[in-house]
Amino acid sequence: MARVVFFGSPDFAVPSLVDLESTAYKPFLVFTQPDRPAGRGKRPMATPVRRAAEERGLTVNVVESFRTEEVRERLMSLDADFFVVVAFGLIFPPSLLRIARKGNINLHASLLPAYRGASPVNAAILHGDAFTGVTTMEMAARLDAGPIYLQRVVPVDSLENAGELSVRLADLGAALLLETLKRIDAGGCTPAPQPEEGVSTAPRLSKRDGLVPWMRDAIEVHDHIRGMNPWPGSFTYYRGNYIKIHRAVPHDLVPGNAPPGTILDPGPGGVIVACGKGTVSLLRLQSEGRRPLDAGEFIRGCALERGTVLGE
Repeated sequence: MARVVFFGSPDFAVPSLVDLESTAYKPFLVFTQPDRPAGRGKRPMATPVRRAAEERGLTVNVVESFRTEEVRERLMSLDADFFVVVAFGLIFPPSLLRIARKGNINLHASLLPAYRGASPVNAAILHGDAFTGVTTMEMAARLDAGPIYLQRVVPVDSLENAGELSVRLADLGAALLLETLKRIDAGGCTPAPQPEEGVSTAPRLSKRDGLVPWMRDAIEVHDHIRGMNPWPGSFTYYRGNYIKIHRAVPHDLVPGNAPPGTILDPGPGGVIVACGKGTVSLLRLQSEGRRPLDAGEFIRGCALERGTVLGE
C-alpha cells in the first residue's frame, strides 16, 4: 500500500479524497487549511476536506503556512511515497517538492497550460469556452507549470454555471487522479513538459469581480453571470440597492438606443436588460438579505421600473 499524504481544502477536492480512501492509495494523513468564518453568522467552519476526512476516520493536520520550520520538519518525517494535492490553496516551496519518493501529483481543473491559477473553472466559463477539462501534473516551483501526466476533456454546457461545472470536473478529476497514481506505480506514466504556447492565467477572484459589465455584448454578460456563480457571485445595483443575479439567458430583443443596463421589460418570465449589444433575461435574482427568487416572484416583492439603468 502506497504511503499517500493528501492536501486539499474546498469541495472540489472531496471526491478525490473519497475515491482514494477505498484504494491502495488511501491517505494516511490529510492536510487542510484552517477553519474560516462562513454563513451569515460568520462562525468558523471546517473545510469540506477536513469534514470528509474526519467522517472517514482519517488523521487531519491543519496548516496555514509552509514557512514555519515545524511544518517543514513534520512533512520531511512522513516517509511519503506521494504528495497528492487538490485545490489546497498554498504554494509548495521547492524544498518540499523533494520529499515524496514517487512524486508530487497535482490535480488541476483546466486543460493546462490554459488557466493556471486559482480560478480555472470560472475562467473557462467567463471566456465562453465550449470545452474544458482536468489535468494531473507533477508539481514544479512555478504555479501550475509542471509537466503533465494525463488530461481529460469535457464539453461545457452553454447554460451551466461555475459551480455546476466544478462538480462535474471534481468527479472526473478524482477518477483521473487515481488512474495517474496507478500508472506511475506501474511504470507507464512519464510526465511531458507543458507547451509554451497557449499559456493563460486565472487569478483568484474577489467580490468586486462579480459586478455585471452591462456594456459588454449579451453573450459576454451571460457568461459573466454564470462564470461568477456561486462565487464570488454576480451582482448589480438597482437605485443603489444590491441585487444578486443567479441565472440569466441571452435574449433576442433588440435594445434600440437604450443605454447598457437599462431595464427594458420587468416581466414575470424574466427581467430583460439592455447590454452593450443585445439583451439578457434575468431569470433568478436575490435582494440583499433575502432568499433567491425566480423573476416573477422577485418583481412582486421588488417592483423594478422600466427604463431604470442598473449599475453601481
